[in-house]
Amino acid sequence: TRAAVLRRDIEDAVGVNVEGHLDRGTGKEQTITIAGSSSLDKSDVERMVRDAEANAADDQKRKDSVEAKNNAESLVYQTEKQLSDLGDKVPADLKASIEPKLQALREKVKEPDADVELLKSISKDLQDELMKVGQAAYANTGGNAGAAPPPGADAGAAPGGTKKPDDFIDVDGQ
Repeated sequence: TRAAVLRRDIEDAVGVNVEGHLDRGTGKEQTITIAGSSSLDKSDVERMVRDAEANAADDQKRKDSVEAKNNAESLVYQTEKQLSDLGDKVPADLKASIEPKLQALREKVKEPDADVELLKSISKDLQDELMKVGQAAYANTGGNAGAAPPPGADAGAAPGGTKKPDDFIDVDGQ
C-alpha cells in the first residue's frame, strides 16, 4: 500500500485555497492552488452590506407581495378546478356568491402592483366560500355518520358487532 499525506491550506481572507498531496514512497508532491476569480475591496463589501441592510424593508415588502399574489393565483386555480369538478353538486346560491369573489381575485392578481392587504382579504373571503363548497359536496353525497356500513365491512365480527375474542392479528410473525 502507498502512504500519502494530504495537505490543505485555506486562507479565506484573500480567497485562496491550496491543496497538496505528498507521496511518501516517491517523495513527490503535487499541489493545486485555487484563487477567487474576482476579489473585492473591503470597502466594496462593506458598501454592499450597507445597501442590503438599507433595502431589507423593501425586499420584505416585495417578498410579501409576491407570496400573496402566488397564493391568490393558486386559490383562483383551485376554485375553478373544484367548481368544474363538482359541477352540479355545488348549490346555485353558493356558486352565485363565489363567482363575484373569484372574478375580483382574478382581476386583482392581474394588477402589477396589487394592494397586498386587499389581495389577502379577497383571498380569505373566497377561501371561506370554497370551504362551504366542500362541505356542501360532502353533504350531498348522502354520507351520514349513523349510516349502515357497506356490505362486507363487518366481516369477521360477532353477531353483536364486536370481534370474537379469538380473532387477533399476529404482528410479530410468530
